[in-house]
Amino acid sequence: MSATTREELLWRFGKAEDPEVEARRQRILEVLLEASPQVQERLIEKGIEKGIGKGRLAEARAALRRVLARRQLVLSPLDDARIEACVELATLERWHDQAITASNVSEALQ
Repeated sequence: MSATTREELLWRFGKAEDPEVEARRQRILEVLLEASPQVQERLIEKGIEKGIGKGRLAEARAALRRVLARRQLVLSPLDDARIEACVELATLERWHDQAITASNVSEALQ
């Protein structure tokens, strides 16, 4: 796809301020994705690879906090904010594994 075509598509179908126009844009994108299962699958795989799934991140954060609480390792507000700000599933999983044997929160969140 040429840069010009891409720019025109983004101009025509970019996020809209008007809720009705935005709803139509969303519906067009849904129809296009339904018509192209291969593209839909690629987008899902990208999301999984990047660990972007918000549900998975929330579950990983909750599991980490449960392990820390169960081990009676108290999170400071700064530590809690750090966990909340983390958007990499691999990092949250590493911290979770470290929390199982860590002697303090700092050691768990290395």
